[in-house]
Amino acid sequence: MLEIAIHARGLAKAYRTGQAESPVLRGVDLQVPAGECVFLVGPSGSGKSTLLSILGCVLTADSGELRLFGEDVTNLTPGEQAHYRLRQIGFVFQRFHLFDRLSAWENVRVVDELLGRSKPESRRRALELLDLVGLADRADHRVTQLSMGQRQRVALARALAADPPLVLADEPTASLDAESGQNAMRILKRLCRDLGKTVLVVTHDNRIFSQADRILTMADGRIRPERVAPPHSNRSTPQLAVDVAELTACLTAATGN
Repeated sequence: MLEIAIHARGLAKAYRTGQAESPVLRGVDLQVPAGECVFLVGPSGSGKSTLLSILGCVLTADSGELRLFGEDVTNLTPGEQAHYRLRQIGFVFQRFHLFDRLSAWENVRVVDELLGRSKPESRRRALELLDLVGLADRADHRVTQLSMGQRQRVALARALAADPPLVLADEPTASLDAESGQNAMRILKRLCRDLGKTVLVVTHDNRIFSQADRILTMADGRIRPERVAPPHSNRSTPQLAVDVAELTACLTAATGN
């Protein structure tokens, strides 16, 4: 039986300001098999980033059910969410959120350090991941010495550092030129396919649509009926925007430090 990575049913979320309530998600149903690369598209304000935040255990839905790889994560406490995020979910951000004063390998190592791995072990792992994204020769370069495309590849390597089964990406190519964006998505797709990851990408970038196995459209807080896979899809079997301080807090919360 095909494993289901994401099973969401009836997810609803509203934001409140004083007495006013603004519904954002209006009963989202979503099912993503393990190993699939799904793109989520739609106009600004349609609920994409809120849904991604709930799927990433950053926000909690007001109602509905969410299971990730068969585990019910609907009502996790904030501490449990942080613990789950650190080990089970890799995040790729639009603006990368790397530490400028650290080298490429040190940025990748941040996750391993929070997981309690030794420095030699985490360095070895970081170098392996940088090699996979084609940056072995830039491992000791600081972020400020890297191109935008190279920075995104460092961010991809960091997202995979904990070997998470699920990778969530929020506009991962929006800060890149066309060629760099295509390269980044090809690398992410290949790595996740080869390593057996499930990928959900929120994007407005139609230049990368051919990389998706499925494209889903959100409007008015709901997912519309599915579109067919893009004609050039290579299907294989197999706004989260935060600043660096928020990313650090998000990761560090899992360790209680």
